[in-house]
Amino acid sequence: MKKIAQTDWMIMGMIHVYKIIDKTRQQDPDADLNDVDYDYLVDLQKRNIENPDSLSCAFPFVFEKVENASPHDNVHLGMMNVFHLLDKCQSCCNLNALDSKNLISSLVEELEDKDLYEHYDDLFVEVDSSLESLK
Repeated sequence: MKKIAQTDWMIMGMIHVYKIIDKTRQQDPDADLNDVDYDYLVDLQKRNIENPDSLSCAFPFVFEKVENASPHDNVHLGMMNVFHLLDKCQSCCNLNALDSKNLISSLVEELEDKDLYEHYDDLFVEVDSSLESLK
């Protein structure tokens, strides 16, 4: 198996957020994405990082010690960055109009290994449990 780039894991984390948003809309079309506490979700992702001391304090969140960045941590890093952006956009944009499918397509184009996205379901089989944490 070839090694997957750290940036690809981070991008997959970003894609995961938009997939969660799509799934939330499907399950509850009346859900208001403007009423989500995205700052709290950023904090949740920070708590999931194995070595939080290597994380920068400011957006865009990055790992200061790259050698400590596991695929797991990079996925959470990508999620943190998207949740932070959504938090900042909340005050000026209607997040219910977010075109997550287009955002996902744009992110897939940024992957070094585009086949990684084709295996999304194999990598993120716990989408439903991720949604539970948003409630």
